[in-house]
Amino acid sequence: MKSDDDLIKDVHVLLHPLRYRIVELLEEKPMHVTGISNVLEEEGRLVSYHLLTLEEHGFLRSNFEISEQTRSRGKAIRIYRVTEKVEEVIESFVEPSRRRQRFAKQ
Repeated sequence: MKSDDDLIKDVHVLLHPLRYRIVELLEEKPMHVTGISNVLEEEGRLVSYHLLTLEEHGFLRSNFEISEQTRSRGKAIRIYRVTEKVEEVIESFVEPSRRRQRFAKQ
């Protein structure tokens, strides 16, 4: 089980507005940084920075795949995916709050 300090650090990383939007987008489907930047209408450099932060903290994983898209066909591109840690951190953070609310109502 995570310590409260570790959980707070993870929540802080995850709940940054842009990082949270990135995670929500990647929960729908794995994507390349360019696709993420285009959908979110953010600069590629900024998105790359936040992808790295999320990956370093275990919220994302990435691997290289050969592109099938017209402009980059045959090139290796890095595809990002959400890990199970996202759900684990959200559940760990939300569940104690729900318990407190139930006890407060009693």
